[in-house]
Amino acid sequence: MFMPQSFPHATMRLALAALLGLLTACSSVPVSTSSATSAPALRQDAPRRTALLAVARTEWDFFDRQQIDMRGDVLNAPRLGLLEDEGEAVQRIGLYWQAVGKDYTGADTQQAWSAAFISYLMQTAGVSADDFLFSDVHFNYLSFLKARQSLPAPLFVLRPAATEAITPGDLICAPRDSNQAATLDDIRPGLPGHCDLVYEIHPEQGWAGVIGGNVFNSVSESLIPIDANARLLPLARRPWFVVVKNLMP
Repeated sequence: MFMPQSFPHATMRLALAALLGLLTACSSVPVSTSSATSAPALRQDAPRRTALLAVARTEWDFFDRQQIDMRGDVLNAPRLGLLEDEGEAVQRIGLYWQAVGKDYTGADTQQAWSAAFISYLMQTAGVSADDFLFSDVHFNYLSFLKARQSLPAPLFVLRPAATEAITPGDLICAPRDSNQAATLDDIRPGLPGHCDLVYEIHPEQGWAGVIGGNVFNSVSESLIPIDANARLLPLARRPWFVVVKNLMP
């Protein structure tokens, strides 16, 4: 079953609190930049990859660094964070919506904001509209990037998740709900999906941390399995099918 992005908040808080009681401590460690395969040529005129990762860390910190461990059969929550309609989170999410030209806030809990979050990260890090489509639908910007990569000097290129090693700064994406996309050819505007930003990789330990918005109603780091070559392993909750390789220097 694909993990839903939004839940009633009372249920969510109780469920995550229950999960927390089952866990041993699991803390995030410094970002690793190792990769098992060579990446395409970096674009030296682009914003710095470190800027994108710093923006992601700032937002994750703002939401109190919630973590969701997806590596086992049962979801674990090593750390709980601020939820979308709590306190200062309401207006913070409003900033994400502004990045895609909409005036929602975290109080609009029925509006999925994960793609707006990714768009905000890109925009704040200095990525231009010539290189990324700021949209509240993940498959809209994936469709844009798929077309853009055939033009000179792309900043992002799409690669199959089954064979491509991930690196901090990449996006990884999965279909959700009725969307059955499994290959790059299946990418179409408007399809439902979810993408996270790769924040840290630890292939020697078999896991990566990826930061996304609207994951259990917060900005969360999801802990996911990878192999020794930093390739994504199959995950029923997130059927990753594409790696958006980041060519920022």
